[in-house]
Amino acid sequence: MKMTLKLTALCLLAGLPALAADYRLTTLETAQGMFQSATNSAMYAAAAQQFEFLVEEEGVRNGRLFYTLGNSWFMANDLGRAILNYRRAEHYLPGNADVQHNLASALALRTDLIPKQEPSPLAAKLLGWHLNSSTTLRWWLFAFCWLLFWSACFWTSRTPKKEARITAAATGVLSAILLASLLADAIMARRAHPGVIVAREVLARKGDGTMYAPAFLEPLHSGTEFRLLEERTDWWHVRLADGQSCWIPAGAAETVKLD
Repeated sequence: MKMTLKLTALCLLAGLPALAADYRLTTLETAQGMFQSATNSAMYAAAAQQFEFLVEEEGVRNGRLFYTLGNSWFMANDLGRAILNYRRAEHYLPGNADVQHNLASALALRTDLIPKQEPSPLAAKLLGWHLNSSTTLRWWLFAFCWLLFWSACFWTSRTPKKEARITAAATGVLSAILLASLLADAIMARRAHPGVIVAREVLARKGDGTMYAPAFLEPLHSGTEFRLLEERTDWWHVRLADGQSCWIPAGAAETVKLD
């Protein structure tokens, strides 16, 4: 597993709200020291709890801090909280190689290997380019087509050639399609509520209570990811990667997005 252990207070505090109180800086420095000197899972867990004070009590939101939390929980053999914090770090540090490497390492160790739900054959044919390409790539393609569209419009105003009108129409259509794809991504991201099971294991049920039958033959384990569909008292209705839905106790999981 690739680790970044050269953590300094200056690095973690970069971009954070000003931590005026001395005890906050002391907490950060203490957590760093505990992390760097840890030799077993219990010591890494203790370091993680110190770092979490900054998140839970002080409202700190920082990619490097979440990345360090992920590393701490990984070394503490807590895959659920490791994946949860790597996902949070991913939000603040998109495309970061260290985050992606360590996240992949944690995901590979999960007990529940749930395959992703495959799109229907028709959707795969019509929307394969949208489903299998990155948002970044589509942004670059949109910018390129948009630039070509306005260049073609300028060309059309200068010449009656048929090629100019065809180029303007084609790049205009491509720009509209790519923009619709990007807007769909933004809407889905806004509605999505990804989460991770942090309990060692949890018995998923078919309804919001222990009186309901188990949803699966085996319990779900730490690190299993889901989409939160509904909250009802102390239970969450979730959808797994393969499209199956179930209910789990709210205390057994956390959402990636923080309040």
